[in-house]
Amino acid sequence: MEEAKSRLRRLSGFEIQWRVVNALVYRELRRRVSDVQGGFLAVLLEPVGQIAVWAALRLIIRQASSVNNLNIWLFLATGVILFNLYARVAAHGLTTMEANKALFFYRRVKPIDTVLAKAIEELGLYSLAAIIVFGLVWAYLYNLVLQNLPLLVISFVLMALLAVASSLLSLVGSYYFPNLKQVLSWINRALYLASGVIYAPMDIPQFARDFLVWNPLLQCIELARKALSIDYQIPSQVTLSYPAGFALVYLSLALWCYTNNEKVLIRR
Repeated sequence: MEEAKSRLRRLSGFEIQWRVVNALVYRELRRRVSDVQGGFLAVLLEPVGQIAVWAALRLIIRQASSVNNLNIWLFLATGVILFNLYARVAAHGLTTMEANKALFFYRRVKPIDTVLAKAIEELGLYSLAAIIVFGLVWAYLYNLVLQNLPLLVISFVLMALLAVASSLLSLVGSYYFPNLKQVLSWINRALYLASGVIYAPMDIPQFARDFLVWNPLLQCIELARKALSIDYQIPSQVTLSYPAGFALVYLSLALWCYTNNEKVLIRR
């Protein structure tokens, strides 16, 4: 027992916190899988239903197998998976205090750890879902459609960082504004429509496109699609520097808000 305590003391604060986050990731993953009938496979195939519905509608309406020079399944899979990654992590901040209340009795467990654990869990699950969907489409096409793997990975990571920032802000905001959950549900619906999940920005009128490209979620999704096919056309305003810079500033603001309210959140 004394040896275990001595070994724990020798660990740095970062190492201890990383172990806490790892344990929370395992806990979140086990709970996520156990809550869904069908287990791990059902979780991975969850976004496939949305993709299939939107693909069927587009095929019926337009009868086209591609959107802006990108296969329709790859196009929709990118939008649905990336937005769902953002939405699930961002919404976690509204419920994490109640769902993990007992854990905060332990001095090493902080609310931000649960947010980071959720982000890592969802990033892993949706990345795996993307690999499965992309793999099936590529196998069907007999062609590996992937032009820029680093850009695709960066798009997923930036979306996760934006989601963490939103989750931290909603975590703090829900303490001061208990009715924030209802407001954010409407905001998420608006974001779904404004993020290019089911349409290509190049297919909409110029005046609407010039407004929507300020949305960093749309830019992440468009960059991911561009990473799949060099022939996919994106607006000239879509660049890697914009969502990266936005994520840096947004996350810094969220961390500042959280740091200044952490003790209040734990004491409530």
